[in-house]
Amino acid sequence: MVISINKIQVRIWLIFVLFLGLCIWAVFFFQQQSRQLLGSDFTALAIDITQAQEDVHLLKRSLNYLKTDSAFFDVQELERILLRIQYRVPLVSRKMNNSTMDDFVYADKIKELNEIRSRLPMVSQQAILFEQDPSAKATLVKQLTQLELELTESYVEFHNIIQTASDIERRLKSELTYLIWGLIAAILLVVSALLLVLIRLYHHKERLTLQNNRDHLTQLPNRRFITEQAQKVLLNRPKQIGFAIIDLDLFKKVNDLYGHPAGDEVLKEIASILQHSISAPNFVARLGGEEFCILFLEQSQDDAIKICEEIRQKVEQTKIKVNNSTLIHITLSTGLYYHEGERQTTFSQIYQYADQALYLAKKQGRNRLVLHDL
Repeated sequence: MVISINKIQVRIWLIFVLFLGLCIWAVFFFQQQSRQLLGSDFTALAIDITQAQEDVHLLKRSLNYLKTDSAFFDVQELERILLRIQYRVPLVSRKMNNSTMDDFVYADKIKELNEIRSRLPMVSQQAILFEQDPSAKATLVKQLTQLELELTESYVEFHNIIQTASDIERRLKSELTYLIWGLIAAILLVVSALLLVLIRLYHHKERLTLQNNRDHLTQLPNRRFITEQAQKVLLNRPKQIGFAIIDLDLFKKVNDLYGHPAGDEVLKEIASILQHSISAPNFVARLGGEEFCILFLEQSQDDAIKICEEIRQKVEQTKIKVNNSTLIHITLSTGLYYHEGERQTTFSQIYQYADQALYLAKKQGRNRLVLHDL
């Protein structure tokens, strides 16, 4: 029974460990997915803004070449830059709209950016005009300067918006992760408490079972236990089974002469001898009063008789100390029932046969073993 309780405990704790592992995996999976979502949402936006700022940087460099009449200024290069800027604006607008940010955060900036984009064809035409008429330089410089400043300001603001939104979402995801950990911890605490209660209930049930199946004086199994065990064994029709009833001879005189405490000492000493003489798979138990019994399993008839005789002789040779000083001798009589071969029988029948053999042992003079003969 104790082994079964230990197995149950192992299984319960195994389930608990598996549940804990599943919870930890869920949290780490959530964190990983959160990082991937953050990356897919804001990293791509940040890259596009960075590339857009690079276009503005190229525009500014071309503007400086124009202002200084540098030989590096190239109208065609300027037109390519303006074309990239024009292409970049709707790309940024679309990705901003597809992001997890609320549109009111960036809507005004998108509107400003589209307004800037609407002026790009005019700036491009002014660049072509300048290529044909160098006197149009001042107008082109003014338009490019305004375009560069507005684009720089817009993309810086977009970058700040993205950074702020990314920080907020990371913080929210972090707080949500802590919340999940807290919930898991709370669940684990509740589950742990339930497991402990369940284990204590099993231990309590085990103690009650042991108390119900154990004799309080001798600590041997009691009549209920041996009855249940014998009935379970007999259901399988064992090929070999023996049942011995052992009764202390003239035990009433011990109680009358030395008192019931002395009788209890005798019973405990006999129980100790029986317990040390019997090993698994055999069972020994106290039936009540001065009667004990042995259930022999997987044992030959000769071995069963030999064990009973050894017990009888050991008890006969033992001086039992009672009342802290007096040594007394006691003997016992044994009735043994044994059969080989599968047959249908019940515990009450083998008990009756062993009891009949015990009666003959008493009648024949006590301190002897009698084997029941069918």
